[in-house]
Amino acid sequence: MNIMKNLTRREFLGTMAAGVAGTIIGSAISGCSNQGHLSGLAFKPIKILELGDMHIVTDNDKAIAYPRKVIQAMNEEGGDLVLACGDMGTNGLRSELELAKGVLDELKMPYYPVIGNHDALYRGEQEETLFSEIFSLPQNNYHFVKNGVHFIGISHGCGKAFRKNSVRPKVMVWIKETLTNIPGNEPIVFFSHYPFGEGVRYQTPNSAEVLELFKDKKLLAMISAHFHGNTERRENGILMTTTACCSGTRGNHDGTKTKGYRVFHIDNEMNVTTEFKEVK
Repeated sequence: MNIMKNLTRREFLGTMAAGVAGTIIGSAISGCSNQGHLSGLAFKPIKILELGDMHIVTDNDKAIAYPRKVIQAMNEEGGDLVLACGDMGTNGLRSELELAKGVLDELKMPYYPVIGNHDALYRGEQEETLFSEIFSLPQNNYHFVKNGVHFIGISHGCGKAFRKNSVRPKVMVWIKETLTNIPGNEPIVFFSHYPFGEGVRYQTPNSAEVLELFKDKKLLAMISAHFHGNTERRENGILMTTTACCSGTRGNHDGTKTKGYRVFHIDNEMNVTTEFKEVK
């Protein structure tokens, strides 16, 4: 689907001003650090939907059927955009990622994906170009604006590694450069595959260093997946979440059976609330 038509002219121009305009399923986003402040963007309340950990494999109807059911429920729910927080596939194969993209393309609203460890072919900091190629990303770290809210999505740069996944130095530099051009009074939503909440299983080891980069910014939420379970933390007013998996072939890590997607509302006062929506 064409995401460009879902951006207002002002948001589009603001995003173009942020740097190179890449394409993400037809959308204008910035895949590099910004080139000038985006001050004066008009903020409007926004409804965000999120899913993660679809773990699609090829030649397995069950692996596709449940995520499609979740997509249908999300379409009925409606919202301004969807964040797809990684592990679209299982073994990082082209066939899996193309199937996952086909499922996500059934969404009736714009979606923005970030890479998970099961979407990667390699370990460590080796470049993961297959994911960005299939999802038409200028790179796996990017920034865009919707309703006056800045969205920053990253790859930690850890490849297939599934634990002790610090945000790698090059990504830290990219985040810092991107933030220097976002005014301190403009709201930010940060999303990635790996979680940041205190005490959450698989928490990013250098969470504190990442948060320090946002100390003079209006960071509202850090939205993640990876841990197949629902967690909600508030740290210094920042909402940090993980969400139960959206997989027909894998279970939750916390032993619960409930699966589905998550909804976030940012109201007129820039307060963030969230709820989990079960899809049986």
